Amino acid sequence: EVQLMSYRITDNVNLPFRVLPVVKELGRTRLEINIKVKSMFTFKLFATNVVIKIPCPKTAAIANVSAASGRCKYEPEHGGIIWKLRRFPGDTEYFMSGEVEMVSSVSEKPWSRPPITMDFQVPMFAASGLHVRFLKVFEKSNYQTIKWVRYITKAGQYQHRI
Repeated sequence: EVQLMSYRITDNVNLPFRVLPVVKELGRTRLEINIKVKSMFTFKLFATNVVIKIPCPKTAAIANVSAASGRCKYEPEHGGIIWKLRRFPGDTEYFMSGEVEMVSSVSEKPWSRPPITMDFQVPMFAASGLHVRFLKVFEKSNYQTIKWVRYITKAGQYQHRI
């Protein structure tokens, strides 16, 4: 296997996921979180190793979370809720909901609501729309080429504000 090309893009990107968060502060000691994630690529493809990190306030004590698919767990050492999905098919949506109980604090500093971050890979999906149409290999050692191009879209810094 030979890496032919690697590139980064910032404009005209077909985003592979849409994140729809609903975060309600119920008083000073409770927080209700509902997250919907929808895959925006074709149903023929799937994402792998999807990890969604939903930040929680520093005063969070207990979180009761559940997800329709994957594993969802409050991890205070990571500062929030970690939702892991091994496989995320295209053109589907998954939901996660939870309630966070917070310790009442003396300082009334408001929660800054840091962004939700995602990490994933989508094989055979080119977010830029770039496709290899033609490739010619000149090799003197009679190397037998295989007609195969693999595209992988990886999350660099994929963030969504709450």
